[in-house]
Formats: sequence, structure tokens, C-alpha cells
Amino acid sequence: MTRIGLLRRTIDRLTRAAAESPRSTAQWLLAEALGIPPLSLYLEPERTISPDCLHRVEAWTARCVEGEPLAYVLGSVEFAGQRFCVTPSTLIPRPETELLLEAATELLETLPPGPVLDVGTGSGALAISLACRATDRRVYASDLDPSALAVAEENARGRAKIIFYQADLLHPAPEAAFALIVANLPYIPTSELARLPRNVRYEPRKALDGGPDGLRLIRSLIAQAAGRSRALALEVGDGQAEKVGPLLDHAGFFRSRSLKDLTGMTRIVVGESRG
Repeated sequence: MTRIGLLRRTIDRLTRAAAESPRSTAQWLLAEALGIPPLSLYLEPERTISPDCLHRVEAWTARCVEGEPLAYVLGSVEFAGQRFCVTPSTLIPRPETELLLEAATELLETLPPGPVLDVGTGSGALAISLACRATDRRVYASDLDPSALAVAEENARGRAKIIFYQADLLHPAPEAAFALIVANLPYIPTSELARLPRNVRYEPRKALDGGPDGLRLIRSLIAQAAGRSRALALEVGDGQAEKVGPLLDHAGFFRSRSLKDLTGMTRIVVGESRG
């Protein structure tokens, strides 16, 4: 079978299964199996596929047909121009979280010296990307799940010097105070979990479930950060930004800025200490 023939067949299988982004997914599966960039598939479309490659693509396609996310099938995902390993123990980093990275990077240019903490680091993609930019800052990253921390530590190896540790939000915290705390915590209301797309439900529930209103952990983090961080940068869900504002105000932060994603939804909220 040729590259273009397998690509068309894979697109057809994924389309019939109502899989997410059939063409893009098929291109990534075939390119990964061949060890080439996706666009290179079209340079030699009539080149014959080896039996091993065919078997690999067929097996991966079957997993995608069942609804497993492409990132878990391939074992990695791109975030902020780098590739990171992901497993079912970690949330899959998404493009909107790159907005959080950008907000944090800009914020650090105006903040006084001090350490940075990424709470609920998951795969470590955010903390690692931030550490690569803020090379003059000590960067910490925490997670409650030791299996997620293991993935994050592996991702950081050879890229960035980060101090990883296990914690429940800021309990414990390795420093008395931080210049910046960033967090992409679970923010999906519990009642909405069952309505999530099939592929998202493969991700760890603890990384998605934000409690009755989606703000259970965000509310706790803001309260714990009072008097302990010069600034907070948080990713939030649909309609939550206006609810987070009063929480920041009550904890002694003022909402200094917010960022919208491509759909126009306010996705990132930044609070700075009034002190």
C-alpha cells in the first residue's frame, strides 16, 4: 500500500467513527509511524508502506476509533514549540494554556525578583516552558499525583532545572513567598463531566473535575496564596472569569488583566497583590 492510499483509508476510518479531526489525526499517525513531518507525506505520496509501518498505523487508528486521544496514542504532544511526553496520568496540554504561558512570561518582566511556582503541573509542559524563558528565576512545580510528577520530571530532563515536589496546592510549599504562582487547575463543573467529548473523558478525572461550580480548587488556591505571592496567573473555564474576580479581591489581589482565547472566551485571569 502507498502512503497516500493508507492516508486516505485512515481518514475514512476515522471519519466514519466520528473521531476528532480525522484528516489531521491521520496525518499525524502516518507521519509518526514513518518518522517524518506530516507535510512530508505529500512529497512521495506513491511510496510503498512497509508491513511494520502499516501494522503500527492500523493499531493506532483502532485506538483513535475507540475515542482515545491522539496524544495518548502517540505518547506525546506539542506545546509552545516543544514536544512533551504525556500519559493517562496527565492532562493533555492544550493551545489555550499557551495563553497562560504568555501572560506569565509578560508578568515576570514587571515583577520583583523571586521564585515561581506552577501548581498542578501535570506533564510539566507549562513549568518547563516558563523555566526556559525565565532563566534567572528559581522555578518550582507541584502536583498531588506522584505518577504525574514522574512524567514531568522526565520531560524536564535536559531542558530546564525545576524543583518538583508533591503537594496539595500550597500544602506544603517550599518557599514562604513567591513572585508568581501559575496554575491550570481543574475547572469543569462535576455535572458537566458526563457531557464532555468522548476523547476528553479518557483524561484523568482528577485533572478535570473542578467541583460543583468548577472553582473548588481555584477558590482554595487563591485563599492560600493570600500574602504569599506577588501575583497569580490562572486558567479558567467558560463564564468563570467574573466569578474569580471577587475571589481575588477578597484575598488581597486586584485583577490586573485577562486574556481571551480564539473563541472570545476569557481564559486567563491575572491577579496582583495590593500590598
